[in-house]
Amino acid sequence: MTLGPSMSGETIECMPSAELQQLPGPVTCSDSPVKAPDSDDSEIGQTPADMVPKSKPLAKADPSPVQHSFRARCKAWLKELLRFAGPGWLICIALIDPGNYEGDIQAGAGYQYALIWIIWWATIAEICIQALTIRLGLYARRDLGQACRETYPRWVTIALWILSEIGMMATDLLQVIGFGVATEILFGIPLYAGVLLSFATTLLLLSTQYVSFRLLEIIVIVLVFIMSITFFIQWGMVDTDGAALLRGWVVPSIPSGSALILLSQIGASVSPHNVFLQSALVQTRTVDRTKKALRSATMFNIIEMTIPMMLAFVVNLAVIALAAQGFYNNPAVDMNPNDITLRDTCKLIHRVYANSGAGCILFGISLLASAQSATISATYAGQIVMEGFLNIRLPLWLRNLTTRTITIVPGLFIAIFAGNNGSGLALLISSSILSGVIPFLIVPLLKFTNSAACMGPYRNSWYVRWPMWTLTLAIIAANLYLIAGAGGNRTLRQALSSGGPGSTAGIVFTVIIGLLYVGFLVYLMLRPVGIVGDAYDIDDGVMGLVESGFETHVRMEPKPVPNEPTRPEPAFLPPDAHSAEDAPLGTNFSEQSLSEDASS
Repeated sequence: MTLGPSMSGETIECMPSAELQQLPGPVTCSDSPVKAPDSDDSEIGQTPADMVPKSKPLAKADPSPVQHSFRARCKAWLKELLRFAGPGWLICIALIDPGNYEGDIQAGAGYQYALIWIIWWATIAEICIQALTIRLGLYARRDLGQACRETYPRWVTIALWILSEIGMMATDLLQVIGFGVATEILFGIPLYAGVLLSFATTLLLLSTQYVSFRLLEIIVIVLVFIMSITFFIQWGMVDTDGAALLRGWVVPSIPSGSALILLSQIGASVSPHNVFLQSALVQTRTVDRTKKALRSATMFNIIEMTIPMMLAFVVNLAVIALAAQGFYNNPAVDMNPNDITLRDTCKLIHRVYANSGAGCILFGISLLASAQSATISATYAGQIVMEGFLNIRLPLWLRNLTTRTITIVPGLFIAIFAGNNGSGLALLISSSILSGVIPFLIVPLLKFTNSAACMGPYRNSWYVRWPMWTLTLAIIAANLYLIAGAGGNRTLRQALSSGGPGSTAGIVFTVIIGLLYVGFLVYLMLRPVGIVGDAYDIDDGVMGLVESGFETHVRMEPKPVPNEPTRPEPAFLPPDAHSAEDAPLGTNFSEQSLSEDASS
């Protein structure tokens, strides 16, 4: 008896069932020999052992399932991270703009590595603040300006808008002067001509947004890499004192006369316009309104923002090292460190690093890329500020034209009358103005992200709230001390210590401004955020589990209220909001959580 055709098309003779079970594939028996379709006559009558199909050699084994799964997960993770790439690079520009360069150069030339610590902690503070803006944008779907407009009285909204616009003007002045200095270094164009030229180049780059906003993000990323690479090349040309660098990084110190530099570094790193920009840009990516998707988007956005922030810190280290090794206590540098400007830096690089003929060109290229990319991000932030606070939307070119027209006046005045020496001081003062403005934006940001009315079940946990309040108070205290209390050169204390009527009037004016400054901050801290637009039904919610550092609530069914009128959906949460584990966000909160919100 023979078997029917096997999977290979052969016929094999029947055998005992024990052996039959060992054969691969399905087999059938037949009473007479059957010739295989592809066999010749010699195959008929072969023994069962001869007719058993020969097994083929095994192919090379694939990687283990665990290894394959890990690689697939890594690839999917990187692909998802790239989907969120872009906003963080626009944000990091604020940490490497011309204001940072000026502060870094004077810090390195005057104090070697002693002020690195302030740049490090300012960068950490910026990362923490931006993490909150990401959460505000993703969970509440509001930028900071919109949240303020929908929450505060009209006069508070206008006051915050004016302060924000002052910060925007100071930021734009940094870019105008930086661009003018860069064109003077690279092309020999007079400073005032470079200031005027900044109009055209910025509008040209902004026009790419009509092709694709993603294209504009790519252009900014390329500019950031250009300035980073140029400074890394220059850093490699000098010898760095590693021990002194580490000491300045770890050990805080405030040398006499460094107050203005410290203040400018805080303002240039913790930049006000980034608070608006990040909370708006994270909304440009499509994210499902589920807890799992939003949690994932928050994580990717924070990672995507932190990477360029750390790169910006390293670039600042490179600039300080360049100035510290070349200009600090160097007999070849016949200038007061406080008088060294961006334009002087090019000359000093030529003088000190004689073997680096390209050093000045590289510095000019990095400065040009810095000023141009920073102008792009500041223009977008300016549009977000105006639209958020006033609900007025302008085309980007018109917004840039409006801002630049205002800032071009002081820019031209500095370029024509103050010249090179005045440009350096103007950069430091502009950055210091940013430091004074930033507390008025951090306090509302904290109030909103701490609030159950605004963030729902995803408000900040207590161990997020208290460190952030400590950080905010530290920034306020640093501003008050560095502006009014610090001694040494280029301080308000020195300016008001000369005596005479002018000094007395200055002291009185300073006290009045200081009281208004502190009073408005205290008002913002104490004023409850409340329920935006009277849009919530207060139910018997119960405080629930804590996850990922942020409190969640267990949704309870609302108690029926007879003859209750229909009210509009909440302004901060989507209409389809629920708070199940992987369902859209919830909208009902407890009286306990809202009363805690008023005290937070």
